Parts: sequence; structure tokens; C-alpha cells
Amino acid sequence: MSVTLKEENISDRVRLITLEGTLDAPNAMAIEDEFKDLLTEHHYHVIVDLSGVDYMSSYGLRMLLIGAKSLHGTEGGFYLACPNEHVSRVISVAGYDSMFPVYHSVQEAIADLKT
Repeated sequence: MSVTLKEENISDRVRLITLEGTLDAPNAMAIEDEFKDLLTEHHYHVIVDLSGVDYMSSYGLRMLLIGAKSLHGTEGGFYLACPNEHVSRVISVAGYDSMFPVYHSVQEAIADLKT
């Protein structure tokens, strides 16, 4: 299964990027440039909705880390939302849950950004 990427502006400073499919090496490589460009385009706070990601490899993690680092030093921030059990475990084992916030829902991430 491939991976798709959709974007949506939630507000003037918050962008939602939704990933769906399998985020393994070939699929992550196919979208990583577009993903990074979306993150750095306006220095938004970016919520990445992982609810549609059924599998994530270390290369998928790498793509997320490079994306998060691209926002370092800007006014933007990087947030993950809705990982399934497998993806959540991969994020946790890699220690990424201590590097950027992981939320149970997109709505929870949006609410946290508004406070």
C-alpha cells in the first residue's frame, strides 16, 4: 500500500497534514520532499494526523524527525496526532514522544495550541 499526503489550513497559523497508508522506506522517500516543503512553507504550527497510517518503519520516523527539525528556530511547532497502537509503539520506542507532543486526536492538539 502506498502513502498519501493531504494538507489543510486549520487557522492562519495551524496546518494539518494527514498521512494515510504505509510509511515504509519506499513510500516515505516518495513523499519526503513534499512533506518537508509543506512544513517550511509558512512556518506554521503543524499537526500531523497519523490516524490513517497502518505501518511506520524507521524511515518513516526519519521523515518525521527531519520535518520537525526543519521547523526548529521558527515560530512554528510540530505535533503528532492519532497514531494507532503499532505506530504509537514505534514512536515511543524511538523516543520521539519526548521530542514532540503526541495527541490522541487532532481536536486535542488544536485545543492545546489555542491555550
